[in-house]
Amino acid sequence: MKRISQLIVMMLVLSLLIQLPGETKAASKTIVNPNKTYTYTQMGKDITALKKAYPDLIQVKTIGTSEYGRKIYAVGLGKESANVFINGSHHAREWLTTSLNMYMIEKYAAAYKGNKKISGYNAKGLLNSSTIWFVPMVNPDGVTLQQQGLKAFPKSAHKAIIKMNNGSKNFKRWKANAKGIDLNRQYKADWGKIKNSPKSPSYKNYKGKAPESAKEVKAVVKFVNQINPEMTVAYHSSGRILYWNYKQSKTNYNRDHVYAKKIGKMTGYSLVYPGKNPSGGGFSDWFISTKKRPSFTPEIGKPAGETNLPVSQFSQIWKENQGVGLYVAQESIKLKDARDKKSAATLKKDSAAKLKTAKKLKKYYYTDIKSTSNLKITSAHQKLYNTVTKDIKTLQSKVNKLPSKHTKSIKADITAMKTYTSRSLTFMNAVKYGSTLQTADKAVVTMINDGIVSSKLPDSHKKLNQTITQMQKKVTPLYGKGARTLFTQKYITPAKRTAEDTKYDVERYNLLVVIESQVKKNEFTAAQTNLNKLPTLEKKSIDLKKKNLSKYPTYTKWENNFKAKVTPLQEKVKTGLEAKAEEAVKKAEEQKRMEQEKEKAAQELKEQQAKENEKTKQQVRDPLKAGEQKTTEHESNAQQQVDQLSNEKNRSSFDDNQKPVQQNAKPNSLQNSEAPS
Repeated sequence: MKRISQLIVMMLVLSLLIQLPGETKAASKTIVNPNKTYTYTQMGKDITALKKAYPDLIQVKTIGTSEYGRKIYAVGLGKESANVFINGSHHAREWLTTSLNMYMIEKYAAAYKGNKKISGYNAKGLLNSSTIWFVPMVNPDGVTLQQQGLKAFPKSAHKAIIKMNNGSKNFKRWKANAKGIDLNRQYKADWGKIKNSPKSPSYKNYKGKAPESAKEVKAVVKFVNQINPEMTVAYHSSGRILYWNYKQSKTNYNRDHVYAKKIGKMTGYSLVYPGKNPSGGGFSDWFISTKKRPSFTPEIGKPAGETNLPVSQFSQIWKENQGVGLYVAQESIKLKDARDKKSAATLKKDSAAKLKTAKKLKKYYYTDIKSTSNLKITSAHQKLYNTVTKDIKTLQSKVNKLPSKHTKSIKADITAMKTYTSRSLTFMNAVKYGSTLQTADKAVVTMINDGIVSSKLPDSHKKLNQTITQMQKKVTPLYGKGARTLFTQKYITPAKRTAEDTKYDVERYNLLVVIESQVKKNEFTAAQTNLNKLPTLEKKSIDLKKKNLSKYPTYTKWENNFKAKVTPLQEKVKTGLEAKAEEAVKKAEEQKRMEQEKEKAAQELKEQQAKENEKTKQQVRDPLKAGEQKTTEHESNAQQQVDQLSNEKNRSSFDDNQKPVQQNAKPNSLQNSEAPS
């Protein structure tokens, strides 16, 4: 027995060791703490933290402000358009409903991320198919006053607030907003029939001077109309009871009763059945009567009297309500799908009828198009086209709000309608542009008929060709070969004929412009070359017209006016060429004269150079003669010296008997003299 006890203790210890890390980890991730007085400020911080922790799942909006300027937050949890709306703290002292809202947001988000179930409901699957919108604190001013008292409000308001509290500075019983209006008696649901309402602002039950006059209620109504929820849950306290009906039709009553019994079973709350004189003015009353959809008001917690529920009850309250939001989301998905299916069926009937109307367009662009006289836009055609276009836009807008699984056949109808309007529009555009082509055609014909020889002709001709090209593009997509043929006969063929008939005339005019420019620049040779081209172009124009005089008329007035412009140019060119020829002759003669003078000057220069050369040669010869004379004299002197030496030698030989003769000695005169070079 002792060993069994020890074994049990060991197992418990091991169990704790296994669980503690996970619990510690989970606790470290917890954002919302419902086990304390939950303030407006704390809620704001937690909303920011939740958005940061689950950025892909949670969205946050400010839907309005309270009477004292506090923001009213909406938190969206989910990813699809089957919307649910859950709110809390319509009444100030019921702020534990805010704790429940916030805790529900975090637990559902964590379950989504961890792919866990809560009360058997798959959070991820449901939130992927819906969005639960929470307004955790509808009445931030009232909650703040109930929790913190007068210090949270301007001194200027203290006197009025105390008066609304019957002179007491203890605000634990406060239900209303800080202006003394009971927000759950402000909605348009038999507001005028509400009984037991104080005649002036009070800490509770005062319904206000008019429905939806409080800023907080205005914000809620506007937001609900925007998100269009399938179901709503308005949490209140206390009593562990469930309000779920308000003057429904029998069908809706039976439907909502099923949901109420399920929620009652989940929470253990007692259902409140209709009394003889329902009070009205509440959020659920308004939603049920206005939207014809389910709304539930659970009163959480054990009866607490005129004060807030103790936070010690929260654990039990969470156990009772943890699955409510997901259950409501599940049923909202079903409701929306059924409603979408019903809407799609109704829309299908509408689209089928509108498609039948659209088919009538065909007669205007195909069936009744038998001749060129049918190529027109009638008022009936335009009116029907406008109607069908509007129908398409309306149907498309409605289809976009429905799931694609319900709208395939409707989209097929819309596509068919678009085909009829597209063909119809193509026809009307072709008719309109056909008129534009006729105008361009007429402009060329009128101009040339009037004999206008100006730059307007090539400009108009160019525009005509461009318009023909564009018209061909308008005709190509027309429905039916017959219609395309008729459009070509009525618009394109005549325009092409005009363009063809006048093309050589346009070329002649363009050449005329070039010739005029060349004449101005005295480029007469080039001008004459172009003048020589004009007869060829004229012949081409004449030959073209001869082929079919009925199709290609001759424009006599224009021809005469054109020739009237050409003739003076021909004269100017002729005169210019003659003057140019005469100038060329003069230039040649002048050139010849200049060449002769040049030759003469060259001859004279040649003769002068010859004289200069002769003179230079003479000057060279004279020094040479002088040199020869000097050489002769020098040679004579040398000979004399030689002779003298010879004589001296002879004298020396005569004196041989007296002294020896120096054989190698030379006379001083010979040693000191040099032969001339």
